[in-house]
Amino acid sequence: MLLVVGLLTLAAGEQVFVFADPLKAASKQRIGNYDVEMTTEPKNPTAGASPTDIMIRIAGVNADDLVDVPIMMRLTKDGVELQRTNPIIVPYGHHTQEFTFAQAGRYVLYVDLNDYSYSGETLTFTFFINIAGSSDYLYIAAPLVAVVAVGIASMMIVMKGKKKKREQKAGRTEL
Repeated sequence: MLLVVGLLTLAAGEQVFVFADPLKAASKQRIGNYDVEMTTEPKNPTAGASPTDIMIRIAGVNADDLVDVPIMMRLTKDGVELQRTNPIIVPYGHHTQEFTFAQAGRYVLYVDLNDYSYSGETLTFTFFINIAGSSDYLYIAAPLVAVVAVGIASMMIVMKGKKKKREQKAGRTEL
C-alpha cells in the first residue's frame, strides 16, 4: 500500500524546489520582485592588495535563484566612475566579479538589473564597500602592543616587589 502511494505521488509530478545557499554575511537589498546580495572575499578588502572577489546573488522575493538575469556593475569612489562591466547574463543567480582597489576609502558598487520580466525598467541596487589602507591596521595594532607592553612591565614590577619583600622577610627570620 505504501509503495502504491509513493508511486502515485511521483506520477502526479510533485515539484521539488531546491535553492542555492544565500551568501554569508552579505549586504542585502530588495527592490520590486528582486533580492540582491553582495559580499566580498576577502571579507575586509585592503587597498593595493591582491584582487578582491565581489560576489553577487540575485533571487526572487521567495528566495529562489533567478536564471539568466542581465546586469551591469559600476564601481565608483567619490562620485567618479572607476570601472564598468559590460552587460553580464547571470546564470543561476550567482556571479563573481574581480576588482582591484588602488586606494583606501569608501567605494560604491551599483548593480544595474534589467527588469525585462516585470517592469521593463533598469533597477539599480547600491552597495557600499569599505577598503582599508595598509596603515589602517596600525590604529588597532599600535595601541594593542602598547597595552601588552604596559601589562608586562607592570607584572614585572609587582613580581620584583614581592621578591624583595620575601627576601627582607627571610632576612629577619634568620636573626
